[in-house]
Formats: sequence, structure tokens, C-alpha cells
Amino acid sequence: MEEEAKLFKALADPFRVRLAVLLALRGETCVCELMKALGEPQYKVSRHLAVLRSAGIVVARRQGAWMYYRLDHPRCVAAKQLYDAFRAYDRDPRVLTMLKRLAEKTHPDACSGDNATGAAPGPGRLRLLFLCTGNSCRSQMAEGWARALLGDRVEVWSAGIEKHGLNPLAVRVMAEAGVDISRQWSKTVDELPDQPFDWVITVCGHAAEHCPVFPAATRKVHAGFEDPPKLAASATSPEEALRHYRRVRDEIRDFVRNMPENLECLWQLTLKGALS
Repeated sequence: MEEEAKLFKALADPFRVRLAVLLALRGETCVCELMKALGEPQYKVSRHLAVLRSAGIVVARRQGAWMYYRLDHPRCVAAKQLYDAFRAYDRDPRVLTMLKRLAEKTHPDACSGDNATGAAPGPGRLRLLFLCTGNSCRSQMAEGWARALLGDRVEVWSAGIEKHGLNPLAVRVMAEAGVDISRQWSKTVDELPDQPFDWVITVCGHAAEHCPVFPAATRKVHAGFEDPPKLAASATSPEEALRHYRRVRDEIRDFVRNMPENLECLWQLTLKGALS
């Protein structure tokens, strides 16, 4: 009964059911087309597809820069019956609306849009990953700033060596600056979509020392920032604690604002360090 338990657990979320229904009716579909059909950003669609993949419900393949998903062969009787039930939704008005959106854009080369909403990257966009220990504060701020300031030029993610949950004070001070990161979530590198990154930027020393291995084409640099929760631990008032968060928030903003130039400078320093 283990396969059945994984199946039902993965499909307990309505969003993942909609994904499965679309794949059952349409067959193999690019992630950008699923974004179009559901009206949701890439990071949300990819996150839920990763859950379905881990449960053995969907499989993926890469073609160029794009990931294509389809339902896997059913691993148990319950899966086969569910997939058949999904195909019976071909007359459901809600499903018809999603299929109509899919019909408006049938080839991934047509993908375009603002990456601040999670759209698939266009030609020349840099793929960035901000990495810290728990993906709770600094890397989340960096992701938020990159989306806000460089959204038309980058595809950006953040992750941690571990995951400690999204820090509510980080959400608060970013909102004060006009950047909403409340829909971001804490995750590890293993939970990211299977895609290459141009740059991995570690924002804390522990992450720099324990950074996972990435393909040789990925450039890894370190841009260290102080840890707001650690700084705030000695604060004598909530306002004093927030001042630490705001200072680091602004330092990260200034760093991100001057990318990719800052990245190139760090890369040259990294090369000099490796050769010395």
C-alpha cells in the first residue's frame, strides 16, 4: 500500500490535482504552458511538479532550456483509476478554461513575460541562485530584490543547505521597502527544479563552506552579509531588532542593484584567490 499512500498524499493538494488533470488530458506539456494555463508563476508550478515527480506521478525531460512533463505509467491500480477519472474532466468548465489558455500558446519558443511573476526566461536572461544556510532571511531578501530590480533580465531562485522557514521579520522589512516576499518559501537545493544556473551566490559563510557541487559551467561567488536574526538577538527592543534587518536589507539591495557587474568583480577575485 506504499504506492497508494504516496499517490494520495501528493494529490491531496487541489493545485496538484489541476496539474495532473491537465497532463492527463493534454499529454506531455512544457512548464511554461502549464504556467499559462494555470495563471501561476514558474516557482509555484515547478514546486508542485517536483512533489508529483517525487511521488512517481509525473516524469520530466529537458529539451533545450525547457522542461516537459507528462504523467508516468501508473504504478498501482489506484493510479490507473485516478488517471482515467482525470480524463473524464474534459467537459468541466474550469478545465476547458485552462485548456483554452493552453491553445493560445502551443510552443515554448513563444514564451515571454516579466520574470517578477515567475515567467520563463527569455534569451540572455541570467539564471541566479542565492544560497544561505537555512533559506530563511538573507537569501530570501536577495531573491526578492532580484525579482523587483532585475526581473526582466534574470531568472532567480534562493535555497539553503537546510530549510528553516521564511523569517517573518524579513518579510516585514521587505514589505516596508515595497517588495513582497510573502509568497516565497524556504527550500533546499535538492528541492529546486532540475535546471542549470549561471551564477550561485552564497550570502553567508557557512553556505560558502558547505556549498553543494554544481556543474563546471556554473560560476560560484561569495557575497557575505551579516545575519539579521543573530544581530537582533542582543537587541533591547523590537525596533532595535528591526534596524538590523533594515540595514542588511538595504545592503543586499545595493549589491543586487549593481549586478551583474558585482558578480563579475567577485568572480575575478575568486579566480585570483584560486590561482594564488
